[in-house]
This record gives sequence, structure tokens and C-alpha cells, in this order.
Amino acid sequence: MLTRREEIVQLLTERESSLQAIANHFRTDLKEILEDVQHVEQTIRPKKLMRKPAACKSCGFPFKERNRIKTPSKCPRCRKEWIQPALFRIE
Repeated sequence: MLTRREEIVQLLTERESSLQAIANHFRTDLKEILEDVQHVEQTIRPKKLMRKPAACKSCGFPFKERNRIKTPSKCPRCRKEWIQPALFRIE
């Protein structure tokens, strides 16, 4: 039987996914998954956690330089809260 973190590694190796989709898969809250993904990022070496950056759905602003895993709350350009979450995968 795999731990939740091992299952997250397996899931992200098979396909890219958002943190919310992972939380829904495990029926847990986003905060727990956020902690798990941060831990996974440190322990999967030599593989890497790749991320497709979050983007504003309104103006298209990409959050490319954001280092945090959590989805931003507002767009700095248009100030709207309609944000497409980052997608993660393991390569």
C-alpha cells in the first residue's frame, strides 16, 4: 500500500494536474495537499516537479516568476480574482 505522497508522485508522473484536482482525488483539503506537494518536490530527485504557471483568465497575465506552489489570489495587472491554477507534473 502506497502513502499519499507516493500516490501523488505516481499521479503526477502519469499526467499533469492542479492542486485542487489532487485534493479532490484524495478527498482532503487543499492545505494538506500543498504540504505534500512541497515535500514531494524536495524528495523526488533526480526527477523534477515541473509546473505550467498559473494565469489570469481575464487578461491572460502569466505568473511565470512565481516561486510559490499555491495559486495566487489576484492578478497584478487587472486586479481580478479569476485565476487559472498552475498545473504540475513530474519528469
